[in-house]
Amino acid sequence: MIYELMIDNYPNSYWFQYDSTKVDLYELLQCKEIQSNKPLIFKLEKKVSEKRLLSYDIYFSDGPEFISPRLANLLSNNQDFLHDVQLIEATIIVNGRSYSGYKVLNILRLISCIDMNKSEYEPILDDYPDGPKKFYKIVFKENMNEQFCMARCKESIGRIVISESLRQFFIKNKVKGID
Repeated sequence: MIYELMIDNYPNSYWFQYDSTKVDLYELLQCKEIQSNKPLIFKLEKKVSEKRLLSYDIYFSDGPEFISPRLANLLSNNQDFLHDVQLIEATIIVNGRSYSGYKVLNILRLISCIDMNKSEYEPILDDYPDGPKKFYKIVFKENMNEQFCMARCKESIGRIVISESLRQFFIKNKVKGID
């Protein structure tokens, strides 16, 4: 079975702003390795409780998703995960203070996983019926033979899916921030 990576009880005040001057978001959607010798930067403009914010393991932004040093450390020994995802150094800035050790999830796998016959959608642009789609209901394909940990959906590239084994890993390690 596959699952969509979704946020859980994540306050709006915790959405980071991504500084795309080093790596454009479009590059991170291409499912290709990226060479970056400087950390990617994420800023949080709102004043928040650092203790509460830093207790999360996965973070969302107006750019890519990124993970905490704790989760990066846990995943650094998972070869199946590292086959599917490149971890790129990131620095976050919260209340004017910098924190390092965070990692951007650059997903390298692209799989066809949405059953287009059972899903409900429409083209975002009427002039491009084969272009990007707006989904109202998503049904994932059953009995997929694709072996993966984390991937982007070919039918909706911004959507991230995870395997049952990665889901169980997240549950076992009490990963905070996803549903």
